[in-house]
Amino acid sequence: MLLARLCRSSSYSINLSSLLTDTCTIQNSQKRNELPTQDTPKERLEVERCAFENGQFPDSYLTTEPEYLHFWNEQRTGYIGYVQDGRYIHIVGGLIAPEEEKEDLLRQICEFVSQNKLHTNFFSIPEHDLPLFKKFGFQATKFGENAILELKGHTWQGKPYSWVRRQVSFVSRQGLIGREILLEELSVDERRHAFERLQKMNEAQLSGRVLNHEIGLLEGKLYPDYFYRRRLFVAHPENEPDNWQAFVACTPMQGGRGWATEMYRSTDDSVRGVIPFLFVHLIDKMQTEGVAEVSFCMVPAIHCDKKYPGDSATTRFFLSLWEKRMNFLFSVQGLYHFKSRFRPRFESVYLCVKPKITNLSTFSFVKCVGVFQLSWKNLFHLCWPSKKRNPD
Repeated sequence: MLLARLCRSSSYSINLSSLLTDTCTIQNSQKRNELPTQDTPKERLEVERCAFENGQFPDSYLTTEPEYLHFWNEQRTGYIGYVQDGRYIHIVGGLIAPEEEKEDLLRQICEFVSQNKLHTNFFSIPEHDLPLFKKFGFQATKFGENAILELKGHTWQGKPYSWVRRQVSFVSRQGLIGREILLEELSVDERRHAFERLQKMNEAQLSGRVLNHEIGLLEGKLYPDYFYRRRLFVAHPENEPDNWQAFVACTPMQGGRGWATEMYRSTDDSVRGVIPFLFVHLIDKMQTEGVAEVSFCMVPAIHCDKKYPGDSATTRFFLSLWEKRMNFLFSVQGLYHFKSRFRPRFESVYLCVKPKITNLSTFSFVKCVGVFQLSWKNLFHLCWPSKKRNPD
């Protein structure tokens, strides 16, 4: 239960700290009226350190991935991670800075976007941060719900967890075990081979979706060179340690006091229930380490039909339409049902936009998410499934 254990003391973390010693002295040379440029490798390590220490949400650590640009405050103690599409800035992970510096960071962002005539979209902002964003003129509209499991005193006993226990029992009877892979202990070849297996599982599972790719702004990607302090858990037969049937990649929050099950995949021939089995394994392990909470990440578009003061009626309508009629694109109902099996606490999160949501800003979001890169073949098979002919 030591914090040192949460910080994952290892050869990797030691090397990371030594490299960060130089990057922490970098001065903020970014001119306030110019867009930031792509980070250097040393600056990337500075981003990772700040995301690990100050990231509060499941998607905060996604900003360490290479497609995100970063806007640092003047003190270079906090930043935002974003994707830019023309004049539209799409920000994930919230305000990644010490609590006492968040307001000043948001003020600097607002000055920056005003000077550059940009349109700003923050995703997944929690309800307790809304007063700060409204103070700076942001329009807030509910975007989804984050699923959080508090680990203090948590057990799998009782009727509410009967489904979870059945999955664990069934998978255990098939001879599977869960195991954490300590990537920093692998050789270069072993690490490369591990990521090849992960990517193969990832691509196989994505290939059957209408959106047959990671959802931009909402899902992370498998980057071996940008995995950093993520944790990797796999399930395999006890006597076949290289036969991985499923994996879960977890991202850190709050300096390792919380973790998020950001990506999970299984093979086509895996044992039924292997993902819940692996969730229970990693949750039990983290609980013994003193981790405070595990997030199952956000479910977008769920329960967004309720009106909030000053929100966007159009966005509310389309999110409600997504929840009720457009699950073929991304099954938010299925996702919510699965995560609710673990009896987490669901907290509303909001889309905060300045000056306000427009048709063009919505189009930009849909474009960045990757809706226009859907698989027409998978959509056709979903709408018109082939009928099996009965033998004569």
